[in-house]
Amino acid sequence: MKKDELIEILESLRIAFNEGIQNDRNTNQYPRIVFWEYYWEPIPASGEVYNTKVTYQVSFFSDISRHPKLLELLRKLHKSGMKPAVEHEYVQEERYFHSYFAIEVLENIE
Repeated sequence: MKKDELIEILESLRIAFNEGIQNDRNTNQYPRIVFWEYYWEPIPASGEVYNTKVTYQVSFFSDISRHPKLLELLRKLHKSGMKPAVEHEYVQEERYFHSYFAIEVLENIE
């Protein structure tokens, strides 16, 4: 998967999402997604123009568990060949569910 394909999937959900940091306007909006890169792995011999495998964390915040938009996101990722393992937590202080997973995409970061 390439980064632009990931963005297309996120856009197709029609919910708030941001890359890197949480947008202040969306802080209390559910559901919402925040995703950011945390690992780069160079691909030394690639026939593609992309030269780096970039790992992103995708965080999905919702006011209910198993939110339909989370399930839709996972269906769309599965359809494109990505099958991430998803972890979940409930944030008691702020009363929301946080589901998150890692996904690798190809990018030309140079």
